[in-house]
Amino acid sequence: MLRRLLRRRKPEGGDPDQELRFWIDQWDAHIRGGALFSPHGLELIGEREIAESYEGRRWQEARAQVQRVLREAGIDDPGFFSGRVVLEIGPGPVGLPEASGAKLALAVEPLAPRLDAAGLLLRGDAVYLATGAEAIPLLDESVDVVVARNCLDHVVDPDAVIAEVVRLLRPGGVLILNVDVDGVATAEEPHAFTADEVRRAVRPLRVERERSIPEPHGHVGWQLVVVATKDAGPHTPSTTLPAWISR
Repeated sequence: MLRRLLRRRKPEGGDPDQELRFWIDQWDAHIRGGALFSPHGLELIGEREIAESYEGRRWQEARAQVQRVLREAGIDDPGFFSGRVVLEIGPGPVGLPEASGAKLALAVEPLAPRLDAAGLLLRGDAVYLATGAEAIPLLDESVDVVVARNCLDHVVDPDAVIAEVVRLLRPGGVLILNVDVDGVATAEEPHAFTADEVRRAVRPLRVERERSIPEPHGHVGWQLVVVATKDAGPHTPSTTLPAWISR
């Protein structure tokens, strides 16, 4: 497991002050300046022009993030999150939970109070839990989909986070994980993984597909995207498994 493999790495999460500075000084400043921060944002949402208002650009960013996560995971249904209980770990202020169309959108974000105080959270239908992802105050098997994009290397204890994902997912539930591998530890991202370490970490789940993306979120390495499901129990009909998965 990752705890054993990471015993020589920093036993702490990413520097919250540096993370907040990124969201304020780089990400939000870019959008306030009249542009979208994310590349290919308009293409992802099928729009031709950047919105004139700051709020409009924020919602474009949020909708683009939804489609980016689905495209990275190879999910062709743009409404995949609709009607489901969706939890994102470490979304920052980007807005995937608000724009997902989920029946219930949840976000685990320790920085949520500070992001809110800075005016960075969208005013949408999402519930933010200002806690670490190592101990999430939700009932067992209460979530349909967990999204963890570019967050596993930021947390305090990656093992505990994966254990929480397994605990929270309903039978047939889906994890969409995107993480940099073969990178280097930094103040904001204190953990660095190999692809095999990530695969071993998610082994309690059934890996349905993997994808590699050459460009890392950080400066070194590459992105590994893993889509995994929690096995349905013997008394759970197999139809609860997502229809988009090809066996």
